[in-house]
Amino acid sequence: MALTILSIGLLVFAGHFLTGLFERTKVPDVLILMLAGMILGPGLQIVTPADFGKVGSVFTTLALVVILFEGGIHLNIKDLGRAASDTIFISVATFALTVLLVTHTATLFLDVAPVTALLMGVILGGTSSAVVVPLIRILKPGDRAGTILLLESALTDVLAVVLALGLIGGLQADTGISAQVLAKEVGLSFLVAAGIGAIGAFVWSAVLPKVRQLPNTVFTTIAYVLILFGITELWGYSGAIASLAFGIGVANLPNIPEAVQQKVISFRLVGFADVERTFFAETVFLVKTFFFVYLGISISFSDIMTVWVGFVVAVVAVLGRSLIVRLLAPKTSSKRDALLMTALIPKGLAAAVLAAIPLQLGIAGGDTIQGIVYSTILFSIVISAALVFVIEGGRLDGMAKKLFRPFAAEADSPHERTVSPFDQSLGLPALPESFQEPNPVNLKPVLEGGEIPDLNLDSDKPEIPDLDLDRS
Repeated sequence: MALTILSIGLLVFAGHFLTGLFERTKVPDVLILMLAGMILGPGLQIVTPADFGKVGSVFTTLALVVILFEGGIHLNIKDLGRAASDTIFISVATFALTVLLVTHTATLFLDVAPVTALLMGVILGGTSSAVVVPLIRILKPGDRAGTILLLESALTDVLAVVLALGLIGGLQADTGISAQVLAKEVGLSFLVAAGIGAIGAFVWSAVLPKVRQLPNTVFTTIAYVLILFGITELWGYSGAIASLAFGIGVANLPNIPEAVQQKVISFRLVGFADVERTFFAETVFLVKTFFFVYLGISISFSDIMTVWVGFVVAVVAVLGRSLIVRLLAPKTSSKRDALLMTALIPKGLAAAVLAAIPLQLGIAGGDTIQGIVYSTILFSIVISAALVFVIEGGRLDGMAKKLFRPFAAEADSPHERTVSPFDQSLGLPALPESFQEPNPVNLKPVLEGGEIPDLNLDSDKPEIPDLDLDRS
């Protein structure tokens, strides 16, 4: 027991250290966490997934709920509207092409049913917010490319969750996977669950000011999300979608103009405070840290074909993405941004959680699905990290000039940029780093006897007291 507690503490410290290392080296922390799990699990066999018992399945579900909720609070409907055309076209096209490529690759190399291969493709169709969002903050792509990548990671998670849960529901019910059945499952999973989440968001946004008056209430929002998830699942709908819709709702309901709110309700809707958002981010950090170690422990190398297919799928997904970026990405973006949009499609937490569900439910081919998805996640993160490294080193500039010829010049890349984005928007040269803003003048009236001197403003020439102009 003491060793387990010690390991948990060390793992949390390691997670923070890896986050700092990530910001300096651009090597994703989740990759190192997965490698650590692989060493502890398949490598040294110190721990196995069976050691977690039922806790493992509970933890994967908890991770999905928390990640989707926290991702939802960052999805601003106004931003989505402004970048809707670019984001939706690129996201949906990438998702669809990835599903087709993965499905074809799985049926080509593996002896699996077409619907099993399709489920693999759907699970792997999205990109990982846990990897992409921190990289965007560090790499600083152009505003348009950064917005597309950020919103895409949230939107494709939604697509993957809705479609995958719809397919899993059809397989579990053994109703067959006709287009009509799938449409019914997806429609119910999305519409009903999203409606439950939206209603829950409205209620929580209304009562949140009262809740804050109670002591120690920061965790109550997470508890409310878990309750919402449980109720939705008990009713036979998708608790994951309800959790996501709840996060989006609470984040965006307060943005409704107050005049409109007053016509409908007599109270005010509020959003999350900064301290609450910070707490949610810390919760996601802890969940992410432990989950990716658990994911590394769960990866099995006993089936070489599974590992090989995972690698092929990761490579094929990047190649397909380059075609989508070349055709659909805004040509006002720089060639560097086009390269980053091609590279930043790693698979991650949502895919890993979804991959564990078929095996937990006893669906045929569940072990194959989990093995392929876990292997693809590992290789996709490795490939993304490697591509980011060579892109930042300028080693792909020659290829970018040919592949992304219609895009803007490379003057916008960080190693060639001479003007910061902020100064460029003003048309001014960048200020030198050594520039220091002078201290503001500090006006100190000379007080006599501790009283403010009489300015005698009624006279034609009021007397102004001496002022001590202190610039220190």
